[in-house]
Amino acid sequence: MDSVFGREIVLHIGMATYILASLINFMVTQDRGFLAFPVFLFVVFVYRLYIFRAYAAAKHEIASTEEVGGWENHYIHGSVGATLGLGFMGGYSALFYPNSIATTICLGVVIGTMLTVVGRNFGSIRNVRYMAIACCAPMMIGFVWGGVLTAQAYLFLAALLLVSVYATSMQLARYLRSLLMKALTAARASEITSKRFNIAISSMPNGLIMVDGDGRVVVVNARASEALGISTSYCGLLEDALRTRFDEGDVALISLELAISVTENEYEGVHEFEVETIDGRWLQLEFRKLDATDDIIFDEDTGGKHDGAAILIIQDITDKVRSKNDLELAARFDKLTGIPNRSWWETLTKEMVGLLPPKGIVSLCILDVDRFKLINDTLGHHIGDEVIAGVAARLNSIGDRRMVVGRLGGDEFVVLFGGLATRAEANDLHDRVFGLISSTYEIDGHNIDVRCSGGVIVRERQEFNLHADMSRADMALYKVKRNPNQAWMLFDEAMEEEYISTSRIKHDLKDAIAQGTLEVVYQPIFDVSGDRMVSTEALCRWKHYEAGYIPPSQFVAMAEEIGVIGKLTEYVLRTACRDCSAWGADVAVSVNLSALDLARDDIVGMIRKALDDFDLPASCLCIEVTETVFVKDFAKTAATLRTLKGMGVKTSLDDFGTGYSSLSYLGRLPVSRVKIDRSFVLDIVKDPKVQRLFRGTVSLAKELEFEIIVEGVEAADQLEYVRAVPGVDMIQGYIFSKVVTVEKMVDGYELRNSSRSARDAWVPRLVGR
Repeated sequence: MDSVFGREIVLHIGMATYILASLINFMVTQDRGFLAFPVFLFVVFVYRLYIFRAYAAAKHEIASTEEVGGWENHYIHGSVGATLGLGFMGGYSALFYPNSIATTICLGVVIGTMLTVVGRNFGSIRNVRYMAIACCAPMMIGFVWGGVLTAQAYLFLAALLLVSVYATSMQLARYLRSLLMKALTAARASEITSKRFNIAISSMPNGLIMVDGDGRVVVVNARASEALGISTSYCGLLEDALRTRFDEGDVALISLELAISVTENEYEGVHEFEVETIDGRWLQLEFRKLDATDDIIFDEDTGGKHDGAAILIIQDITDKVRSKNDLELAARFDKLTGIPNRSWWETLTKEMVGLLPPKGIVSLCILDVDRFKLINDTLGHHIGDEVIAGVAARLNSIGDRRMVVGRLGGDEFVVLFGGLATRAEANDLHDRVFGLISSTYEIDGHNIDVRCSGGVIVRERQEFNLHADMSRADMALYKVKRNPNQAWMLFDEAMEEEYISTSRIKHDLKDAIAQGTLEVVYQPIFDVSGDRMVSTEALCRWKHYEAGYIPPSQFVAMAEEIGVIGKLTEYVLRTACRDCSAWGADVAVSVNLSALDLARDDIVGMIRKALDDFDLPASCLCIEVTETVFVKDFAKTAATLRTLKGMGVKTSLDDFGTGYSSLSYLGRLPVSRVKIDRSFVLDIVKDPKVQRLFRGTVSLAKELEFEIIVEGVEAADQLEYVRAVPGVDMIQGYIFSKVVTVEKMVDGYELRNSSRSARDAWVPRLVGR
């Protein structure tokens, strides 16, 4: 409809031509009949002019093909009316004036009109047909009728000429309409494809920009528009668009990366990098050079250059970068205090010390908060946390650029000063540090007197060894704890000798465990009558080739410090199972496990393997634990002990009566026996309070259905009193036997199971009587 209603000026020219032809014919023939045609044509012109204006006003509201058909009919009425007037004027002229110029004029106008009909109205084949018939048929009839009346053959030929004009016009109209429909279909398909493309790129989670070889933007989706702050219709240079979000340096960098990605062969494919915007966001940019097969996208005749064209993908990775930074902060800095953790502190320390000259002075201090456990126990852990944070804040407030502060864990901190001028300067700095952090802290309405102790070592950079010197400073810290009037202590030459000795002993301890040179001895446990040995407690002894006998408390602490406590426990466990199997299943063996041991996921498997390897019944093994193993993770520890009990292994609570558990807590302990601590026995003969406490403890344990072992019984009067208290099942102490070797246990097998006189003969030898 737009194709037929378009260009109203043609309507005016056509009407003027028809009216002019009518007037010329009148002038040529002086026939007033020709004056009737202009009047008719003018009326038709007014109607057609009205229809054209009405369509122009209403076409945007057309909503259905039925409405389109209505407007087509209105157009046909007007156009057929105009051509019918022309056709009748030609027929009139052909009938009455066949040899006049008037007929020639009408014939020429008819043929010219047919050309305009086809050129203007091919959008509606119906209209072309009706107009062609209205235009040609009356004149054809005039020629035929005139030929009949005058018997002139050429008039029939003129009629045939109009038939040819009609047929040619219809063929041409159909051809032009087919071209129009193909163009409309192609345009519609292109529009649909374009809409799909726009929807697709607008729905992308990332921004997309296409640039031609001149760096000019040709496509921008919504995400890219948002990221760069430009319109989706932007068609300027990419560099200008980038300046809205990046500083000049980054704009130059991005432009360089674009140039590299489209020119250098090694950057074929995707080339990506990250860059920060001026408002603090992070964008990941990916360039992809357009392949040679993509050149249809650009045509220099219609704008755009293919060579150097590329696709830019923009992804906002701000949250990803921030999460990464948060993870790095969490991995490097202590959450409570905000200062470097041990790992990051070591990294910073190595960097600082590495930049010092060989003679540069380095000072290292390890410090902790005195009586910190007491603060937690009395005021609560939240106050303890505030104390730790307060100490860290005061250390940070020193503001010395040569200082690196870190938190080792718990209440322990480490401070390093690098590049000091003299050793005396180190003394002044540490006096300042401890004067600042050891003072009164006001926290949640509490005035807390905080005191800190520290161990310090001062070295030249060329002598400094981070981990070894931390151990030295830790030794100085341990020693200063014995002197409450001294805040910090300097590691000196005397300590160096002790440090070397201790380090050697620690190294030797590893070898001793690995080579199995530690000795496992046994403390016998008898029934309350003393007539029968029922069990033993495995104890570990170590005689160092230089230092002599080292107390278990000392080398066990060393094993924990150097990370071999698990191997030590496994060695004692397997040795005890092997020895027990050797001396006979009539006497069981007990092995002590620490909290660290029970925290191991493989502890049950390790015990099961030891029993299997030495073919020892599970009932011959007792696992002894202290109450402290339940403090950290009661549920896990209790589950482990229940599993062991289910295997048939006995479980025992050592040092019973010295802890702080409530009665409900004790009732949930998965143990089968308890060992009453030796502190109850020491003054049991003379002190009535101790006697009442002992009787109450035994009564409580019996009510909880535990077997009861009393340890530390050394004198006859102690033994007599213990036996007099109902409920005691077993006794362990020097009254019956000191520790014995496995050889003694194996040699005494026959005596243990013979008469009392034989047992009496064996025991004195053990006691040394």
